[in-house]
Amino acid sequence: MKCVFTANTMSGDQEIVKSLLEKEGIPCIIRNEHLAMALGELAPSECAPELWILSDTDFAKAKEIVEAWRNTEVENHGTWVCLCGETIEGQFSSCWQCERERQIDP
Repeated sequence: MKCVFTANTMSGDQEIVKSLLEKEGIPCIIRNEHLAMALGELAPSECAPELWILSDTDFAKAKEIVEAWRNTEVENHGTWVCLCGETIEGQFSSCWQCERERQIDP
């Protein structure tokens, strides 16, 4: 087993990366998942969630996936108004009120 990713203690990024790895058929586990409750008693570095792959042979592919995810830019098209009239922040692609997808002009 090897660690391929360490998340910030309260970010939840480990779940995103775990699902990306599993989607590619790479079995993995999260360690330290519930240690945020111990912050203050333990050093913050001891409480950070870590993503570990189960097979060392998957390490290179897993690191590639992690790096690709880290280097992905989030598109922000600016605030938009849905057909239902709700104002939505630009990083969201669907309306929280009616669930319509944002229509982006080509």
